[in-house]
Amino acid sequence: MSLSRTVLNLIAATLRSRARQHTEVPPENPRILVIRRNRMGDMICTLPLLHALRKHYPTAHLAVACDPPGAPIAGACEAVNEVIVLKPGWNRWQAVIRNAAQLQDYNWVIATKGGFDLRLAALARLTNATRRIGFESVTNQISDYYTDAVALPQNPHDEHQIETALRLLQPLGLSDCAVDLTLALPQSAQEFAAALLTKPPFAQAPRFMLINISSTTSLKFSSDDFVSLARRLLEATDFIIGFVSAPADQPKAQELAARIASHRVIAVNTPGPLELAALLKHATFLLTPEGGAAHLAAAMNTPALVLWSEGPFQKWHSRGARHTFVRHEPEEAMIPQERVWRALQPYLILPSR
Repeated sequence: MSLSRTVLNLIAATLRSRARQHTEVPPENPRILVIRRNRMGDMICTLPLLHALRKHYPTAHLAVACDPPGAPIAGACEAVNEVIVLKPGWNRWQAVIRNAAQLQDYNWVIATKGGFDLRLAALARLTNATRRIGFESVTNQISDYYTDAVALPQNPHDEHQIETALRLLQPLGLSDCAVDLTLALPQSAQEFAAALLTKPPFAQAPRFMLINISSTTSLKFSSDDFVSLARRLLEATDFIIGFVSAPADQPKAQELAARIASHRVIAVNTPGPLELAALLKHATFLLTPEGGAAHLAAAMNTPALVLWSEGPFQKWHSRGARHTFVRHEPEEAMIPQERVWRALQPYLILPSR
């Protein structure tokens, strides 16, 4: 027995002794925990797995444990019964043990990520679930962490994150699962969007587009490019333009809207991702860097033109039916504005939603 397995087993036994209950449940009615770390886009890419679990286990208790950015998305998934927000600690391993202590009452745990992650694997092991599913770095030996270790695709960057996550359902006998990104927006988010659309400038025209300026990567499109592009759109169309962003970038969105100085342009401060989703539901289209907003538009079935600056495209591109992409080329310092303008043309004749 490896030293890591011995240590994990000792810690797991201590946590198990503190668990609230140890009741047996029928196999068709398990308590299932899906652990998904990281950001909003990661959680959106996990929605198909959650919907597939609910379809095949309609009476199961399905919980999601996630970092704070993913919690609103998990909470808006009708397949989910419970959302547990994972907490930080004074170091990463103390945080693993701290979080494991509140995850002791589940029969199955699915550790969801596009590859092997040591902290995630340790957290899954310490839940003491009787069945633990996750990706292992090596699957031809007994896992220290999982009862059902799943092999990664041969070329992980060539497969989309959604399909990679769905591989984790194979030990349960589930395959050919639909890619369902459905979200049920809360009434408060819908009311936020409805109220906004009754006010200027949105009330003045039937069509509006959103420009998201936030990116989790080094964006190869400048603030000046966004301003110039918005001015061209104002000249060529009757669109109202709303600048949106992550909370940290809202002052920048206000600045860009002020630079354009048009009654048809506004910066919109959305309180959270679900309010943005509600607004996207009514938008004619979205212009955005790759990332959470693009995935949110896919979930809302909103057309989008996505500026792709870096990262494995096949693995992470948004899966909207009406999404197209302008990708940064290696020889380019920045994505040329003219290429973006040409790619925008089909969106300028889309009907109002």
